[in-house]
Amino acid sequence: MAARHTRLDVDSTKLQILPLALIMVMGPQILTSIFLVTSRKPLKNSGALLVGVVLAACTSIAIWYGLVKAIGIDPKEGGSPTTVDYVVAALLALLAIHVWRGRGEASVPKWMTALQSAEPKRAFSLGFLLILLMPTDIIAVISTVNFLHDNDFNALHGWPLVAATTLLMALPILAYLLLGHRARAAMPRIREWLTTNAWLVNLIVIVYFIYATLS
Repeated sequence: MAARHTRLDVDSTKLQILPLALIMVMGPQILTSIFLVTSRKPLKNSGALLVGVVLAACTSIAIWYGLVKAIGIDPKEGGSPTTVDYVVAALLALLAIHVWRGRGEASVPKWMTALQSAEPKRAFSLGFLLILLMPTDIIAVISTVNFLHDNDFNALHGWPLVAATTLLMALPILAYLLLGHRARAAMPRIREWLTTNAWLVNLIVIVYFIYATLS
């Protein structure tokens, strides 16, 4: 049974997990959200996308947390990194290398240009599959689950990752609701900036979490 944790422990957990939400969305994920705001049905498509995001994030955490429990991995003791911590750090390091090597090759995938005529069903599928199956998201969830396991938290304590990921993915449609057509007009410029600079945000978060995992 998981030990009881103080509010300070829980707040600390949120701060440790939240940066990983940036890894969850930086790339095709947030670009998809931006494209859907400029689609023919921005509200329905964005709503369907966010439902898919929530379900995928919850499913991914449940799967990987259950796998850790099934394997019977022992939590960290005495503050020293475990073998699993080193494995997670190695995965993050490989991801960092991949992000660095691809920094000058960022481009919008061709399939995204068709999203302006997308229907809610497709938006839901994209939200679900991009969060559940993207390698960057899988590594972010594994890192979250490893942190929860090391600190004797259950899977429900992974909710900050779900909430932050959903909020980040919702930013384009929230901007549209608040600013209307001005937001839609700004989306291509935002999309271009993210396509060019998302690698740097990801790299900073990855390096931070490697440090957090091994410290």
